[in-house]
Amino acid sequence: MRNIYRSHINNQKATPFETSEEAWFWYCLCEKNAKQRTKGYTPKTIRPCESSDIFIAVKRLATEGLLKPEHIKILSHYGFEQVPPHPHFGDTPRICRLWQEALHFLDKILSQKGIVSPGANA
Repeated sequence: MRNIYRSHINNQKATPFETSEEAWFWYCLCEKNAKQRTKGYTPKTIRPCESSDIFIAVKRLATEGLLKPEHIKILSHYGFEQVPPHPHFGDTPRICRLWQEALHFLDKILSQKGIVSPGANA
């Protein structure tokens, strides 16, 4: 079920993420900055979810066996670095493939929930 209450906080329409990669980086940034949050902060872009919704999606994919521990390790490492793996920067093709696989699985679930624009990663 999609969280729609966020869009009513300041009467702005929620804007879905363009890609699951963008949503994942946003989640990691939220987690990284969790201790720095202040009361009364209003983001410039209202999102159709809480950051925990993305974590729940990853946890569900892991429980279903679609995301393996190696996928999650790669998602975490590059997500908290805020840069995707790329062979040009010394990342192996295997790491890049696992990153893309994880985002593919994540895209399906986030698109269904309206967190990512449908067909954005197609």
